[in-house]
Amino acid sequence: MTRPLSAGLLLNFRDAGRSIVCIESLLNEGMSPVLVWDNSADEGESAALIQARFADDKRVIVHVSAANLGFGTGVNRALALCKTLAGCQRVLLINNDAVLLPDALRKLGDALDAHATAKISFPMIEHAGKTLGPGFYHRLTGMQSWKPRPGSFSYPSGCCMLLELARIKLPLFDEDFFMYGEDCELGWRLHQHPGSIIHVPEKLVIHEGSASSSLGSAFYEARTVASHLLLARKLARNPADAFLLFSLRIPVLLLRATLRSFRFRSFVPWQALWPGARIASGKDPLRQTEGTR
Repeated sequence: MTRPLSAGLLLNFRDAGRSIVCIESLLNEGMSPVLVWDNSADEGESAALIQARFADDKRVIVHVSAANLGFGTGVNRALALCKTLAGCQRVLLINNDAVLLPDALRKLGDALDAHATAKISFPMIEHAGKTLGPGFYHRLTGMQSWKPRPGSFSYPSGCCMLLELARIKLPLFDEDFFMYGEDCELGWRLHQHPGSIIHVPEKLVIHEGSASSSLGSAFYEARTVASHLLLARKLARNPADAFLLFSLRIPVLLLRATLRSFRFRSFVPWQALWPGARIASGKDPLRQTEGTR
């Protein structure tokens, strides 16, 4: 049986060193091409380092975005580009601070081969010394966990997933999310079509995590607040349901900010509540004019 041709895809944001290590792990698995969507908005400085490292390897394609489009929009634009590449049937999306383990592509591909309706397969991921499977998001409260609870649904980690291009409709991610939350929204949407997501219960990726946005930072905290508020709107079935979801999110977010302020001994989680709410309302200071060069 001839295996479908798979491309690798990662986003780079001013982190050429980690991206290079990630690219090498994809090339070692036989992926060709490997597309790097550079979101750095640093006049091509970071992209140039990657291009220099792989100057003699035509399998690596670096595409420089003139603006930082965020994770979801960047992935959508990159996937559209992948669809134009000759012979590209599958795309492995992976975070640039992650490394693919040997034989991972075959195992993820086997899962797609075995399920005719599957659009995405994703693995267990080693994160900070722990092996994690699918995440679970509680629709009403926005509480997240690694175990299923009544009222929760699972979602594939945006850290690593293999996509069957012929079975997915672009855009893949909801572009209202700049960063964080887009994988939860995708999971909710795909769960309306049973069999769309296949979990491979084996550790196939090692993920450093939060390399580009430190946990507890103002950026991370505000974006996380925004993602929960956006999800309240996206997951609502009607206006009354939306009011309920927003009403339940508020005490949960206040409690989260309090606990994280104690944990990090910082007021940053509390200070991030208002900026996060403004971002969710559409006042995002990082939204820039889209363009490429």
